[in-house]
Amino acid sequence: MKAKQESAFAYFHPKNWIIILVLALTRTLVLLPYPFIVKIGELLGHALYRIPSSRSQVALRNIQLCFPNLSSKEQNNLLRKHFISLGIGFIEVGIARWKPTKKLKQIVRVQGLENLQDAIAKNKGVILLSAHFTLLEISALIGRNNIGVGLPPLVGMYRLGNNPIINRFFRNTRLRSCESLVTKNEVKNLIRALKDKKMVWYAADQNFIGKNAIPVKFFGHDAMTNASITRIAEITGCPVLPFLPRRLPDGEGYVLEIHPEIDAFPSNDPKKDMERMHRILETHILKNPEQYYWVHRRFKGSASGWDPYGKEN
Repeated sequence: MKAKQESAFAYFHPKNWIIILVLALTRTLVLLPYPFIVKIGELLGHALYRIPSSRSQVALRNIQLCFPNLSSKEQNNLLRKHFISLGIGFIEVGIARWKPTKKLKQIVRVQGLENLQDAIAKNKGVILLSAHFTLLEISALIGRNNIGVGLPPLVGMYRLGNNPIINRFFRNTRLRSCESLVTKNEVKNLIRALKDKKMVWYAADQNFIGKNAIPVKFFGHDAMTNASITRIAEITGCPVLPFLPRRLPDGEGYVLEIHPEIDAFPSNDPKKDMERMHRILETHILKNPEQYYWVHRRFKGSASGWDPYGKEN
């Protein structure tokens, strides 16, 4: 009992007051019409862009690496647009958490639902292979009954952070759309969900240093990539469908794109499989490059020792 009381008191520690205030403000903002919410997110993004930070430096370096044909001015313009997208994404977390599903249905369109229905008809689980975009929380809305009508339960991925309030907030947000959540270390639970014929949201596009890490070209540069998805697909025999969200311009809403099942995935070559995944992802990113999560150190930990984020760069 004492431990529970201490845990409850920890939520209201002074270090969390700003977080609580921001969440309360965000909850108020989502009561506004959607176009107004987007405008507020844009203003927030403009402010974030003007504040020097290590994240800004990482994002610019990633943009320089992935879009070398752009001029310096164009690269910085893309960086500015990216931070505007991040600002909108920050408010979108509140939309996913508190906006009524009835309202969300008006601004979310699912494209390629027939591809998902074809995969479900195989009487197996389905792996929705996605990636980290600034509108990450919006992609989970496919699990809402009024948006993804008649679909199996969705199981989402979840990463624990250091702050209990943030952890609880994101967990509760995703549980609005997902039946359950698993962490990256709970592979057995993920496989069990697929064998129970559920949908699993899976992203393998962030930097990974571990047993299954392999270097895979991403926009022409080696990126250490988690190839576990190939093993999971092999064990379960489940179809793998690219599932990629994008934000529409001018506050029009979102499109959740479901692509056809990736043919012959996995093969007997995990590296080639992940290269195929990266080509699909690159094609989608090029539609709206500012919406990808460029503030992540995607190219760190190279097997060759290359460090694009070092001071000499």
